[in-house]
Amino acid sequence: MSKKIQKVAIIISFIVVIGGFLTFLMTWRNMGFSSHFIAAWLSSFALCILCIAPIGGVISIVTNSLVNKVFYTLSMMQKNIVFGLIMAVIMESIMAIVTTINLHGFLVLNEFVALWGATFISALPAGLVISILMSLVIKPKLAVFWAKA
Repeated sequence: MSKKIQKVAIIISFIVVIGGFLTFLMTWRNMGFSSHFIAAWLSSFALCILCIAPIGGVISIVTNSLVNKVFYTLSMMQKNIVFGLIMAVIMESIMAIVTTINLHGFLVLNEFVALWGATFISALPAGLVISILMSLVIKPKLAVFWAKA
């Protein structure tokens, strides 16, 4: 298998696993384990993948560049932690918006904000843990792998 295909496969697998897990938590928070849970979760998951996959890479590149410029005095590990925290908040915000709209439609602004906030907060702890793990363990290993390709 070529290195390009391996790179794409790795990125897709991360998106699917992390996106699936976080949308699962968000959907559960919004509706519990009802008879419509699986269909609601799968539709939220699909919408999040369609929204996040195209823009996640761009957001990641821009965020990484900004972290390196703004926090230039920090060690690489500290920069990776800051990067991970920022990415968790940004990506979870987008996922919470998509999931809230998918499950509840377009609402009056204050109702939407309340549901979005509950959705965002419900998955934020898991998202922060995943993001820090990605930043400290997986991102450095991927950088080495990509440098060899």
